Amino acid sequence: MKSSLSSSAQLSQLVYQTLGSYLRRDPSTFQSEDSLRDDLGLDSLQTIELVYEVEAAFDLQIPDEDFGRLTTIGDVVIYLTERTQPSEHPNPQRAGTTHQKE
Repeated sequence: MKSSLSSSAQLSQLVYQTLGSYLRRDPSTFQSEDSLRDDLGLDSLQTIELVYEVEAAFDLQIPDEDFGRLTTIGDVVIYLTERTQPSEHPNPQRAGTTHQKE
């Protein structure tokens, strides 16, 4: 579990560094609850550009339908954690079930 926490901290740090690089600001000034639009001042085009930066930094593609979930820095970190770290819990629908044909 400790490595998962460490990985999460590293992921968070990379998100903050990516944001800082894109915005040309010190990442230590960011807060998890900062709104990408309201607090960081990103307009729609800048938000899209930032998503491209995040996709490149994490080598993944963020589907358009997931884009609306990303309104704060914390949302971005949580989303990327979900996408990049394997689930520690098995699928509850699969656990202990067997498939039977009717």
